[in-house]
Amino acid sequence: MNTDTNNQTTSQNIFNGDKSFRNYRPRLSLYHANGKGTGSAARFEVVPASSDQAGVVYLTLAQQKSIATMDDQGKRQYATFDWQNRVTVKLNFSDLCQMLLIFRGQATVIADGKGLYHDSRNTTTIINLTRQTEPYAGLALEVSRRSKIESEPAVRIRIMFKDSETFGIGAVLEQSLGIIAFGIPKEISYTTATIRPEVELPAV
Repeated sequence: MNTDTNNQTTSQNIFNGDKSFRNYRPRLSLYHANGKGTGSAARFEVVPASSDQAGVVYLTLAQQKSIATMDDQGKRQYATFDWQNRVTVKLNFSDLCQMLLIFRGQATVIADGKGLYHDSRNTTTIINLTRQTEPYAGLALEVSRRSKIESEPAVRIRIMFKDSETFGIGAVLEQSLGIIAFGIPKEISYTTATIRPEVELPAV
């Protein structure tokens, strides 16, 4: 079941043709493949607020589709993920604030263990985020989605973030709050210190 919407292209197209935003990178992806083919991947995509619309972060999860292999020439073929059957949820300012309590270690479960409840015309979605120590330390993120059409199966995707990833994701999500609340100013002055020159690296 493809849960994506056309709104997701906004983060890629919002600043097309505007050179002042050439350093804007809206997407962060994390891939957790394993040798059993039971891994998963997560993608966070920021859509800034505009003059008439609040910003959001799209969270997309996908199950692992294939394991890593070696071809006949000895070249590594990386694991793939089933993005066609991805599950996407739209996180608003309130959702992110509740999630950040877990990422920052101020709580161990989200919404007192009830999860974040998203209800739409066609689906019901629950987002759970739990800090755990066993069998190993980290943060467990799980998205469960049930269609209101009985013939369609429920979907559940889970990914585990280790402590270093938890720190990094929490930091970038916290920084995104300002963009989601207020957007990005149309005029940003860049100095030579903030613009990284494009240098061709030597071949190795």
